[in-house]
Amino acid sequence: MPPCDIQQTGARCWWLITVIVIAAFLIRVVYDIETQCVPLLRHFVGDAAGYWHWAQEIAAGKLLGHESFYQAPLYPYVLAACFTLAWESVTVVRMLQAACGAAAVWCLWYGTTRVFGRRVGMTACIMLAVYAPAIFFDGIVQKTSLGCLLVCGLLAAMAWVAREGRACAAMAVGVVSGLLVLTRENAIVWTPIVAIWLWLLGEVGGKHRRWMRLGAYIVGLAFVLGPVAVRNRVVGGEWSMSTFQAGPNFYIGNHQGADGRYQPLTRGHETPAFEQKDATALAEREMGRKLTAQEVSHYWMSRAMRDILTDPTWWLELMGRKMLMVWNRYEVSDVESLHVYRDESVTLRALGTVWHFGILCPLAAVGICCTWRNWRRLWVYYALIASMALAVAFFYVMARYRFPLAPLLIPFAAVGCVDIWGHLRSLTFRPLLSRALVALIVAAIVNWPIHDEKRLNAMAWMNVGVALAQEGDLDEATGYFKRAVEGHPESAEANNNLAQALALQGDFAGAIPHYKAALAAEPTLMGVSYNLGVALERVGRADEALRHYERAVELDPSDVEARRAVERLRGLGD
Repeated sequence: MPPCDIQQTGARCWWLITVIVIAAFLIRVVYDIETQCVPLLRHFVGDAAGYWHWAQEIAAGKLLGHESFYQAPLYPYVLAACFTLAWESVTVVRMLQAACGAAAVWCLWYGTTRVFGRRVGMTACIMLAVYAPAIFFDGIVQKTSLGCLLVCGLLAAMAWVAREGRACAAMAVGVVSGLLVLTRENAIVWTPIVAIWLWLLGEVGGKHRRWMRLGAYIVGLAFVLGPVAVRNRVVGGEWSMSTFQAGPNFYIGNHQGADGRYQPLTRGHETPAFEQKDATALAEREMGRKLTAQEVSHYWMSRAMRDILTDPTWWLELMGRKMLMVWNRYEVSDVESLHVYRDESVTLRALGTVWHFGILCPLAAVGICCTWRNWRRLWVYYALIASMALAVAFFYVMARYRFPLAPLLIPFAAVGCVDIWGHLRSLTFRPLLSRALVALIVAAIVNWPIHDEKRLNAMAWMNVGVALAQEGDLDEATGYFKRAVEGHPESAEANNNLAQALALQGDFAGAIPHYKAALAAEPTLMGVSYNLGVALERVGRADEALRHYERAVELDPSDVEARRAVERLRGLGD
């Protein structure tokens, strides 16, 4: 596929890309309207709640905060700017992210056109405009939308420097790379790859300009990451260009018992409010002293490495499973699931049926095969794809973590589509057979059902119930919890949440079997033993309640309420 000079692009092409960008924005606006009543947008849970609260603090004047960054900071600061310039509104944020999605479409068109030509560039931007996961992420309070824009912006900046070799273009690559690291921490694996690529662009402007490009790139990176490193040093006392959560996240994804998905360090503490506190408290308890943020990260990293070195064969099998999860069609959610939102959106349901990751990958594989003869020019794109897939698999797999692969794969999927269409038009069927074989093999791998999808979907419904319960709508929340339990009766979390909702409505007898089911599935789930004791006591089964209060104290000696309940019931017995 020949590259294209943007300056020679005709008026018709500019008109088409303008229409596509506007259409991408309008599709996202329609989707936002369709899903505006989803409870998770009225009452945030998980990372969305954490980002929103963090942004409120920043907008209130706490610009530096009081400790080293644990989570990527750029998105909360963007939210805070939105709160300051406009107003604190979910609708405003979703409209802003719809605009980000449309801007990402333009950036992908620019970068793809310069590398692969006009036809491929136009096809790629249409693909991103209607890609269901991209529309979904643009409509929730998550950093994935901003990350998509920055990935596409990186591709555009790389195409610019590859074409012209200017220092300002190389500096733009550095700035965008730095912003990406502050949005998606695992993007740091791309920084040395891009640096090597800039150095090897000797034929652009002569070899003597290599140092100029590399220097400009480093200056761009330092311009973004330098202030963050200084801030972490001043506030937290340690140098870091981004965050200190690599160790806990690596342990979560690689400890004995890991399954490739997110697992909280303490069962029942699945929200960001607990993540950093648990990581620090558990590490300090084990070490017997106060630890810095860097020491906490090193502690969890070393624990994971001990598990890996104890049984390397098991770990290699785990890594193989996680790689299959990275390259699987199913979008693994943590709190907000695409599968919940698509039930409320005709747009998402229709587009998601015909255009999803399970179709993107086979088409991209065809495109990579078609362009392999140009590997010397395109190796950096192959390296970006491979390194991001490995970076995700080295930790744990979720849809929003692996989403940066999508804007990298789409240009190759566009190449595949254009190539297949060309052979169909010319009736050259022999090349089509080889393309079809590649697509079928990859499609079989990517679409193989490796997840317990019913269980994961049940967890998604449970999260909706949690949002409704926190909003005070217990009746509707109970319905969602029942739906989650029906979908996955063995889920400790779903049973516990249903029991809590029933207990809050006064149905303690109905709550008891679900508390017991939660404990049968996960005996150490925090808080369940105490709540079961309360329910048993309320229905007159004091002896049984005492046993569960005692169990609650065993699990958490700091549980004051459980201790008081034990003392009270023992006093009654005496």
